Amino acid sequence: MNEGQLLGDFEIESKQLEAESWSRVVDSKFLKQQKKDVVKRQEVIYELMQTELHHVRTLKIMSDVYSRGMMTDLLFEQQMVEKLFPCLDELISIHSQFFQRILERKKESLVDKSEKNFLIKRMGDVLVNQFSGENAERLKKTYGTFCGQHNQSVNYFKDLYTKDKRFQGFVKKKMSSSVVRRLGIPECILLVTQRITKYPVLFQRILQCTKDNKAEEEDLAHSLSLVKNVIGAVDSEVASYEKKMRLNEIYTKTDSKSIMRMKSGQMFAKEDLKRKKLVRDGSVFLKNAAGRLKEVQAVLLTDILVFLQEKDQKYIFASLDQKSTVISLKKLIVREVAHEEKGLFLISMGMKDPEMVEVHASSKEERNSWIQIIQDTMNTLNRDEDEGIPSENEEEKKMLDTKARELKEQLQQKDQQILLLLEEKEMIFRDMAECSTPLPEECSPTQSPRVLFRANTEEALKGGPLMKSAMNEVEILQNLVSGGLGGPLGQAVGSPAGQEGAVGPVSLPRRAETFGGFDSHQMNASKGGDKEEADDGQDLRRTESDSGLKKGGNANLAFILKRNNEQVAQSIVHLHQLLSTLQGVVLQQDTYIEDQKLLLAERALTRSLSRPSSLIEQEKQRSLEKQRQDLANLQKQQAQHLEEKRRREREWEARERALQEREARLAQREEEVQRAQQDLERDREELQQKKGAYQYDLERLRTAQKQLEREQEQLKRDTERLSQRQMDRDACQVSHRHTKLLKIPSFLPNPEESPLPSAPSIAKSGSLDSDPSVSPKRNSISRTQKDKGPFHILSSTSQTSKVPEGPSQTPVPTSSSSTTRLFGLPKTKDKKEKKKKSKGDRSQPRDGPASEVPTEGEEIFC
Repeated sequence: MNEGQLLGDFEIESKQLEAESWSRVVDSKFLKQQKKDVVKRQEVIYELMQTELHHVRTLKIMSDVYSRGMMTDLLFEQQMVEKLFPCLDELISIHSQFFQRILERKKESLVDKSEKNFLIKRMGDVLVNQFSGENAERLKKTYGTFCGQHNQSVNYFKDLYTKDKRFQGFVKKKMSSSVVRRLGIPECILLVTQRITKYPVLFQRILQCTKDNKAEEEDLAHSLSLVKNVIGAVDSEVASYEKKMRLNEIYTKTDSKSIMRMKSGQMFAKEDLKRKKLVRDGSVFLKNAAGRLKEVQAVLLTDILVFLQEKDQKYIFASLDQKSTVISLKKLIVREVAHEEKGLFLISMGMKDPEMVEVHASSKEERNSWIQIIQDTMNTLNRDEDEGIPSENEEEKKMLDTKARELKEQLQQKDQQILLLLEEKEMIFRDMAECSTPLPEECSPTQSPRVLFRANTEEALKGGPLMKSAMNEVEILQNLVSGGLGGPLGQAVGSPAGQEGAVGPVSLPRRAETFGGFDSHQMNASKGGDKEEADDGQDLRRTESDSGLKKGGNANLAFILKRNNEQVAQSIVHLHQLLSTLQGVVLQQDTYIEDQKLLLAERALTRSLSRPSSLIEQEKQRSLEKQRQDLANLQKQQAQHLEEKRRREREWEARERALQEREARLAQREEEVQRAQQDLERDREELQQKKGAYQYDLERLRTAQKQLEREQEQLKRDTERLSQRQMDRDACQVSHRHTKLLKIPSFLPNPEESPLPSAPSIAKSGSLDSDPSVSPKRNSISRTQKDKGPFHILSSTSQTSKVPEGPSQTPVPTSSSSTTRLFGLPKTKDKKEKKKKSKGDRSQPRDGPASEVPTEGEEIFC
């Protein structure tokens, strides 16, 4: 199946469960009719269906995409794929059947022939069927194997992914496909491992939402207990597998030369570890006679507790004050050390000289745990058995014994079948003989109740007498044939016999070997005849012989041949019976011989395993152990090579991990540097922007400053020019006033003339002659200063020198007050009227004095 077909199958399956929840599948009207508990129950069941669909999809991805692709594209062997995906086909079969049963229940639960609305009322029976009986055993076995090999599968994947570039490219290619959706091999393995642990949570939620149906509630509770039992069995299988792998690691790390003698005198070596099962191992401390603690590795097996210490990266049996550090659990006593929370005593109760070993754990809880698990392991042993080290595992021995018994039973059944076939063959042969020549009564089947050998009878025949009887029958047949074909009578039939392939020439009989004498000898050698019958037979045969000699001819020859034929048939039947019985004896003896060989092998094995009873047997045991150690030493180089290879692989893996970590850190640092560079670029851009704005503002500031300086200089020049002009005007006004004053005949003013308004007119005329480039504001300022000038001049002659100091002097007094201070004349009526006129003149606008024209005859000096 290619990826397109697989994707099509996934789409078909997902259409049935494409909605996120049950409430979105059914109609809203149908949903409103249901209770809250019913809705919650259906939601959980729908979640179970969806998760099971996803689990089946994951298994199909592992099978159809990865597993099949590895065999077709990469040409991997089936063992390599099974090492990576153990029990994959069995898992697909289990969960596909479970999912199909859930879908069938969904179809059965459709309401009112609707394609969308369904209400599953019974689900407990399906769950009970899935997790009970044969299905439960399949789940325990399959998940026990898969989960037990989880770490091994992941490590194998990492090894392949690191070393095989083709496999690395294959995985990357498959992960980029739309079917896989970035789901790698380790992720698939982890999802399958965790799937069985999700069922109890879902079952518990369904049970909580089931209240009205008691039968359904009982089934759900039963299914919940069943799935917990399955998970417990799987956990035990995983723990057993992990302990097996751990024991294998300890066995590989143990030095093959290290041997320890037990208290019973037997030797315990590295090879004995493989025949045991690990119960627990951990680090403990042994206390010697000097009170020092030595750190060792305690390995608790099914019937033995072993203490190992590490030396040169190898495990050897620990040494402790000439005491054995391989302690049998049979007749062992475990006690706590008084006033010591971490210590315990191991006391071996042997026939002579009990030994005690003091062990210390790292904590009180660990000490109590060791005591409990040692006692539990001791309870499983048979205390009546003698102390010893078996050469193979007990379970393997039981399996071999069972197989041997089955083979014995099969062999006996085949012997019985052969005997029955021989009996049937003999009966057929008798019937054929009776059809040609009638047999005597003593050879009939009714006269011989016991035909063949029976193993279950007390009258068991032996091969020797049967063989002797068979040889006698053969001699009789030989004599009969020789007598019937020998002499003058035999010559008559000699040519036909020779044509049929006779064995050799037949000599003529002597007188003592005439027909009578020969027949007499023949009858005496016959097995079935009596003495009396032999005498009568002799007389009869003599008479017949004599009459035959007298008469001669063909009649006597036919009579003799007929008699010999009857005897030959009888002898042949008896001979066949003897040979068949002999064949049965041989078969039974073969079976008996094989049984004896097996018993001898078991006895030899038992003797080799039994406790040595003498020094000679101990020496034999030691020599056997030495030979076994020599054999183990031959494998040492291979083990060292494997260990060196593993060590180098571990170093390579460590270097690879360190390199990957460095690459990851380097990539992280590169990302940080890139981010810092980006931040620096952004800061630089912001700084450039701020710098441009600052330069722009600085240019504006400089331009404004230059403009201000120019304005200040212009203002200063204008001020200086204005001051100069003001001084010139003041000088002109002073000179003009002085001239006018000189023209006045007296200090009393003329009522008709008003000399005061002339000053403003002069000032205004002076302002008209000023520079037209001066602004109106400056004109107003200068105008103010010009207005103040005449009053200072007219105040007194002593104040004339103080006028040029600037316009920021004392405020200008009114014209009436100034006139009063200047002249100090009495206030006459004319002066009051003049004062009123001057007030009226000041109330006029400021432009008024500028528009006045000097009177005729008035002279102005500048």
